[in-house]
Amino acid sequence: MAAKKKTAAVKAKSKVVGRNDQVVRILRLLRHLNRLGGCDVYELAQEYGTTTRTVWRDFDALEAAGLPLKREPGEGARMRFSLDTTAADALTNVIEASHFLALRMAMNEGLAVKHNSSLFASLEELSDGIEAALGEKGRAQLKAIDSCFFSWDKFAWKEAPPSVLWPLVQAISERRKCNVVYRAPSSGNQERTFSILPLRLFVHHGALYLHAWQPKFSTVLPLNLHRLLDLKLTDEVLPLPEAYDAAKLEATAFGIFIGPKPEVFKLRFDAYSRPYIEERVWHPSQALVAQTDGGVELTFECAPSYEVTNWVASWRDHVEVLEPEKLRGELLNYGGWLLTQYAGPPRV
Repeated sequence: MAAKKKTAAVKAKSKVVGRNDQVVRILRLLRHLNRLGGCDVYELAQEYGTTTRTVWRDFDALEAAGLPLKREPGEGARMRFSLDTTAADALTNVIEASHFLALRMAMNEGLAVKHNSSLFASLEELSDGIEAALGEKGRAQLKAIDSCFFSWDKFAWKEAPPSVLWPLVQAISERRKCNVVYRAPSSGNQERTFSILPLRLFVHHGALYLHAWQPKFSTVLPLNLHRLLDLKLTDEVLPLPEAYDAAKLEATAFGIFIGPKPEVFKLRFDAYSRPYIEERVWHPSQALVAQTDGGVELTFECAPSYEVTNWVASWRDHVEVLEPEKLRGELLNYGGWLLTQYAGPPRV
């Protein structure tokens, strides 16, 4: 039984390594395709120690992603391929500015990325290739776009501890199990050690978080990277859990809290707050119904959490909770506390 498990783990790891090799190879294609005179499939096959059929598949993948390739006659019957730098407009449509800027941000020296790491080398090649493909005009456009935004997310990534951020990127891409030391306020800031499979990084309210699968309890945990004190990658490769559906989790959470069972929330807002409620999507499942008094009724379904309670309370006397009854009770208790706290003069 142990031998079978070991064999399965080796096979899984080899598949992951194969995928990573393919990604790195395609990234490096950008560099070769951008050089003067381009290149042909035979040169690339020799460069990567693979077959011309594999190179053709890589070309298909690049073109399917929208990266335009230019074909020109070479020696004999060989065709030479290069990135079509005249199609800068097409490239700017394919490559979202946010992706490009995130890539440049990730390569920021302030993140203390080791220049000899394979991750940095791949990012560098990808970034240089994109910049070259966009051309001077495209780079100027991206620079102008960058100056238009003041992104708090930028600070979240920049302040993330590099000692755990980059190992996490590796762990996510290779599906590597990790042993972590974590300190959560809910446990009185006590340090806990447990194993996880990192799944996805995301920013919420200016802080960097990680979705992590905890095999022991078969559950997804949202972890704040600033509370992640230590992380060590293991050689164990785990499959992506079937229970993890990022889109579904996003639809059931109001913020980042992932609960076991969603509930229906029905809130009635007055006429004053109606324009603010109608101009935004507060939750993917929301429905709005106009009221005869000028207000609006907002209904959505998500996991109950302190995030929902705090958000509803922030609207103060402009909202009434119709459902669920438990939230009405929480706000009633909160109102009692406010009355006690502020009925008299401040306590000395």
